[in-house]
Amino acid sequence: MSLGKKIFKSAAFTETIAFLIALYIRIVRRTCRFEIRRGDIAASFWNVDKPFVAATWHGQNLILPPFWHNWREWCILVSKHGDGEIVDGVMRHLGVSTIRGAGVPKGEERSYKHKGKGGAGALRAMVRALGENISIGLTADLPPGPARRAGEGIVMLARLSGRPIVPVAATTRARIKLNNWDNFTINLPFSKGALVWGEPIYVERDATPAEIEAARQSVEDGLNAVAAEAERLVGRAPPLQDAGAVAR
Repeated sequence: MSLGKKIFKSAAFTETIAFLIALYIRIVRRTCRFEIRRGDIAASFWNVDKPFVAATWHGQNLILPPFWHNWREWCILVSKHGDGEIVDGVMRHLGVSTIRGAGVPKGEERSYKHKGKGGAGALRAMVRALGENISIGLTADLPPGPARRAGEGIVMLARLSGRPIVPVAATTRARIKLNNWDNFTINLPFSKGALVWGEPIYVERDATPAEIEAARQSVEDGLNAVAAEAERLVGRAPPLQDAGAVAR
């Protein structure tokens, strides 16, 4: 392995990058003027010390951690592979715990049991955390896509834990959108921002397959709604009408 590759794969390099990203997120939060909609939804859980599953879309969650109630524990599911080490470090610097494991493809709980990806363990860890009054942050869509389509995994987590799913979206008017599967968004500082919470979605423990599909669709619709509202609040068209690849 070359010296350059050794440096890029080193723990010191990963830690430095994670620290700088976390610092940048804090700068964006402090320099942007955010309008928050329906913050009372999250507060209604925080005020009685009850956990929930905060659902986001991939690529739209960079700025969310600084908005979390500063003494309510929150745990994020982070991949064991790819950029997971950096994301894990970023979350740690922002005061957020992580659970390492795979995303959840379509299907019942057995779908978590993909060899080498840690999905079964991650599911158990998330259910256990929710049972200990620790909220979970989870992306509803799964790599490699399609983006903005909710999988069944987040619904299964709500069903097994008895905790609700709460859609949430945040954006800034000034941003950069990458040309990857989820159009990952880099929010820029000194801009107008918006944070929008959606109504809680509950899933019964004995939910039928039809009810699970209805809940999955509710998550998808709820996330699309809060994302579109956040876009409108910063003066931009809803996501489906926004074809620009780079921030305006």
